Order: sequence, then C-alpha cells, then structure tokens
Amino acid sequence: MMHMVKNVLQKTAASSKTRGRLNPASFEQNVKFETYAPPEDIAFLVEHFWTIRTRHMDTKYQSEQLMHRPYVDFFISANYSGIQGTFREKRQYAADPGARIIGVRFRPGAFHALYAGKMSDLRDRVIGLEHVFSDYDSQYIDKILRLEDQEVFDQIIEKLRSIKPIQDTRVELVNTIIDMVETRDDVVSLAQIAVAVGKSERWLQQLFREYVGVGLKWFLLTKRLLAVAHSIRYGASDWAALAYDAGYSSQQHFNTDFKRVTGKTPQQYRQEIA
Repeated sequence: MMHMVKNVLQKTAASSKTRGRLNPASFEQNVKFETYAPPEDIAFLVEHFWTIRTRHMDTKYQSEQLMHRPYVDFFISANYSGIQGTFREKRQYAADPGARIIGVRFRPGAFHALYAGKMSDLRDRVIGLEHVFSDYDSQYIDKILRLEDQEVFDQIIEKLRSIKPIQDTRVELVNTIIDMVETRDDVVSLAQIAVAVGKSERWLQQLFREYVGVGLKWFLLTKRLLAVAHSIRYGASDWAALAYDAGYSSQQHFNTDFKRVTGKTPQQYRQEIA
C-alpha cells in the first residue's frame, strides 16, 4: 500500500528518560520505546507521539509504572486500543512478545478540548476510542496498522487537525504549574504554587479538576515518591533520611504513602530492584 507521508516526525530525547518506570533497567532490556515531536501547529495539544515494540521474548512482558505527571494517552495496537486517563497509583502494563503499540501523549489538560465528558471520568480508566474518535473502529485500526509508523502518525495528525481544537490559555497555565513543580525543588505545596501564579488554592484545585481530572496535590506527592524511588534504585537505604528529604515528619507516614502508591514498602522495592 502506497501512502505519501506529509508529516515526517523527528525523534526526541523523551524516550531516554525513566520518568515513572519503577524498573527502568528491565524496561530498556525488554522494550524499544521511541518518542517523536509533534508538528508545530498541534504542539499546543500533543506532548509527543510514541511507539513501543517489545522484544521477542518467550513470555508476555510485565512493566510496573507510576504516571509521573497527569496526562492522557491515545493508543492503538493489534490486540488492544483505547484512551487512557491518569492513573493515580501504580499500574501494571502487559505486552505480548513482539507487540507494536502506537500512541499519542496529550499535554496535561489539553485533552479537555477533545473530550465532551468530565475529565474526572477518565481518572484511573481506559475508555474506547469511539468516545472521541468515532471512525477508529477495529476495521480501520487493522487497516492503518499495516502502514509504517510515520504513515500511521500522518493519519492521526490529519485526524486531530480535522477536529480543529481551540488553543486554551488555561492549558498553558496547567503546564506552567507542572513545569514549575518538576523543575523546582523548593516548590512542594499548593500554597507555594498559589502565591507563584497569583491564584487562590481553591481556584487552582478547581482548574486541575476541570482540565486534568486529578488534584494538584496528587502531582506533588507523585513527584516526591518518584524521587524517592530513584534514590532507592541508586542505593539509598536510610529510610528515615529519605522520609525527611521527601518532606515527611513521620517515617511511618512516608512508608504508608510509598506502599499505597507503588504497592511495596521502600525495603521491598529495594530488594526487588536489587
């Protein structure tokens, strides 16, 4: 099948970042993950396009991940396709040997322009593509998956352009806040963010509920716990010090949060990674 690619996307460095993978070494050993920058005219909507190919192992590959930021993914594959909202706790991903998955990661808050329902309805859920992309039925997905990756991206890009989403300044504020939390170690509370952006805490909570579907406090907690997981992977084992560095006054509270979100105590996580 011949298809002229209109939008040749360039690879980005995002695929080399561990982000929310709880066992990045295993992921890199078993999965080829590539990300591609979106065309300029839809960059306000899309963070990146991505592909996953699992190696040809003997068994299904299982990967544990914790979302590092609140986003929505659109994905298609031969066996399973859908729209994934933000999962607030650890999620187990499974892929067959040799699987190929193609997806779109939308910028935090940007999917609000495409989805008619409440963003909170997508929280901790995967829904069918028909909720937003009515023509992406199983027959159409089978058809475009016969194409090369760049050709599939081309089809998806033209679909997004045809919807003509409107750029929203509140999405930019959501992303400004997320960038602030991710890049500044001194920003650890909702109150600090409110002062920094000149909005009330209540207004910010409402903004994130409406545009993201999860609370800003979840994001702050996730950042702290992923930083702890990173330290443990690199040998940290002083739980009291880790709790203090993460802003906890109680080691028990720290252990409770870590286990609730990752499914393991810090000690269990360290043993598994080792």
